Amino acid sequence: MAFTDDVWVAAAKVREAVHVHPFNIELSAGTLPREAFAHYMIQDSLYLQGYARVLAMGAAKAPAADEILEFSKAAEVAIIVERALHAGYLEQFGIDPRAAETATATPACEAYVNFMLATAVTDSFAVLAAAVLPCFWLYQDVGTTIAKRGAPNNFYQAWIDTYADENFAAATERMKTIVNAAALVAGPAERSRMQAAFLRCAQHEWLFWDSAYHQKDWPVRP
Repeated sequence: MAFTDDVWVAAAKVREAVHVHPFNIELSAGTLPREAFAHYMIQDSLYLQGYARVLAMGAAKAPAADEILEFSKAAEVAIIVERALHAGYLEQFGIDPRAAETATATPACEAYVNFMLATAVTDSFAVLAAAVLPCFWLYQDVGTTIAKRGAPNNFYQAWIDTYADENFAAATERMKTIVNAAALVAGPAERSRMQAAFLRCAQHEWLFWDSAYHQKDWPVRP
């Protein structure tokens, strides 16, 4: 099996936990509290800044032109396309998108971004590529699943459509191809680190949704 097939199986429990999390169940039904979604959108704005930096670092580490282009385009999409999605919702919540991008990151957001940045700085391109894949693949998996069962006239339809879109699915497939190619030339130790990074980031995805659902913040502030 390809490397991505192996890690997808290894992540089965995390994937199931993501799908049955009340954030995604209620988002699908259109019943997710607006306050929880606003919290999510603000934190996602912060997350995407860090994610775009990691993708840009991936472009710098990439071994060939095709990978450089793919990571560069992905960094651009993270800032431009998804910012447009956020802006539409944040406007409805009366939140300035620029203010959202300068908000304080929650523990879940900060931990996820810092893990990926540390991976990008200290490890190989292959491990970096494996680390960024869950953000593509889990969102595409959740988006397409919700699109099949989502409630009509769903307030969250724009979010669902973004991640159920065929262009996002194609981008996910391209990233999987890059990860599989990197795994083919990696040694056993590097492949082990690739799997560990993928699984840890999948766990961070669950934590991100859980933090938003419960609107968690720092328990003690200075």
